[in-house]
Amino acid sequence: MNDLSKEECINQISLLTNTIYNNLYIPHKPFDQQIDFLTYPAEELLYGGMAGGGKSDSLLMAALQYVGEEYKIELEDGSFTNPYSALILRRTYQDLSQPNAIMDRAKRWLDPFTKKKIVKWDGMTKTFTFPSGATLTFGYLAHDNDLDQYQGSEFQFVGFDELTQFTKKQYSYLHSRLRKVKKSPVPIRMRAGTNPGGRGHDWVKKKFILGDAPFIPSSYLDNMYLDTEEYTKSLEKLDDELTKRQLMYGDWDAVITKGLLMNLERLHQNLLFPDDTYKPVFSTIGIDPAGSGTDKFSCTLLTYFTNDRLMVMDMMATPDNSMIEEHVRNFVIRNLKYNPVVINFEREPGSRSEDALKYWRQVLGEWFNENQITDTPASNTGSKYNRARPHANAVKENKLFFNEQILTNNTIDNYNPLSALFNQYVYVHPRKEVMSNYSSPDELDSLSYAYIAMEQLLHNNTTIEIAARIGG
Repeated sequence: MNDLSKEECINQISLLTNTIYNNLYIPHKPFDQQIDFLTYPAEELLYGGMAGGGKSDSLLMAALQYVGEEYKIELEDGSFTNPYSALILRRTYQDLSQPNAIMDRAKRWLDPFTKKKIVKWDGMTKTFTFPSGATLTFGYLAHDNDLDQYQGSEFQFVGFDELTQFTKKQYSYLHSRLRKVKKSPVPIRMRAGTNPGGRGHDWVKKKFILGDAPFIPSSYLDNMYLDTEEYTKSLEKLDDELTKRQLMYGDWDAVITKGLLMNLERLHQNLLFPDDTYKPVFSTIGIDPAGSGTDKFSCTLLTYFTNDRLMVMDMMATPDNSMIEEHVRNFVIRNLKYNPVVINFEREPGSRSEDALKYWRQVLGEWFNENQITDTPASNTGSKYNRARPHANAVKENKLFFNEQILTNNTIDNYNPLSALFNQYVYVHPRKEVMSNYSSPDELDSLSYAYIAMEQLLHNNTTIEIAARIGG
């Protein structure tokens, strides 16, 4: 509040007094960063960064700010009610309901009022209803399909607890559910709290940390309710350096450097600028279609050279799955000089990728034949980790290299597919529960499919035949 004018400061103090200090349902008094969060006038706002900064308490206080009787309005039938409706979300029901999580905390805050039946709790809908008519509901969004339950809903407040666990689509859809009530003085608000990391890290960072959407950083050092000395000791005990940097320091630029499969330093050792000393013999292309959420449509070109080396020569990644045939055609055209002979598509039985393969064959089949390109469906059985192990070993054995030009030539909207690939090499993990905290490794999988096709060709001793066919 230091940058506010005198009038703005008075207004903020009045807002804080009326909606927080005089609010019967909020037993905690906010500290400075929480005050900034609770009085900030923007429609969208992110709070957090470091661990222990009071994110959940801040969201709960924000959701309860306007549930009082003083915000009732007159309806057309002459009756009075407070139409305020708030929603707080976690990614899974388990996240929502565990002890001391935000819903459990709300129950404890409101327990004196629910015991006296002043506030009603509906365990089926996970909704508190206040004497004014205002409501506070808790929900979860494990998958994009869960958005259907909010179709037609209208809220004046939506809060995301741990925003980086959600997809951009989920956030945007719930944002579209905000509605300003006619005659009501209550503002519509989209609020979120989070630490760095998680599957939504990239889009949250782009929007709030690098973009124009406001962000209020907070730290366990700001939280007057914590024993900061003991909390510091607990954070210092974290073995994972990445998690420590994200939780202890709120580092949005922290990256994993060591993983089960590969170390980042080792990958960078295999970056090369291609030269004319060795000629390309042929190439394979791996394609991983976009699924849902933050998934990307990814293409990787893997080229076999006359010195028996393999190099990732080109990559492309886009969330746009609407013009897939154009993506494939343009990617192949720009790489015809590398003699692509096989395109290996991901194929999941019964999924839309199987339908996409049929569609591509219809649309691009004749064009593939003209350019002597074979398309093959690649099974995605097994984990992404296991599919990546063979080409990770090829990197370690100095058989697989990466075109350093991709780092400078292929960046779109601050996203580079080779940088993403290197990060995926490091964080990919055989356990699904671990992978659920990260973005889908689409670039890694498209390289896996290209590598599978390449290995099949080399194993079958088709190098000479292919070279002859393409005039090598």
